[in-house]
Amino acid sequence: IMVRGVGEVLRQPEFSQVQQVQTIMHLLEEEQEQLWKLICDEPEIEETGQPKVTVRIGTENPLEPMRTCSLIFSSYRRGTVPVGRVGVLGPTRLDYENAIAVVAAAAAYLSEAFNYY
Repeated sequence: IMVRGVGEVLRQPEFSQVQQVQTIMHLLEEEQEQLWKLICDEPEIEETGQPKVTVRIGTENPLEPMRTCSLIFSSYRRGTVPVGRVGVLGPTRLDYENAIAVVAAAAAYLSEAFNYY
């Protein structure tokens, strides 16, 4: 799991409590297998055949430390084989329309890159 933009997340008022930040950082750095289960147990394809963008807001997240956050993710593929996931983790007051569009575009771009080479 690659994590970028932690500084931006920490500047959000929702993450002003040190204990909350420590718990989330522990999950991202030390308990990655729990996070993998969270993002890999979701279906990857919509009924239309398009890659699915999954949105989990607050208490929709099964992991307790994530219940104050939103998680948006999608898979990218090489042909029909999923090779990874890309996503955004942030506060529950995210600009969802923009975040969903960014995740979908990143997944599409990565899929295109994997299929080109």
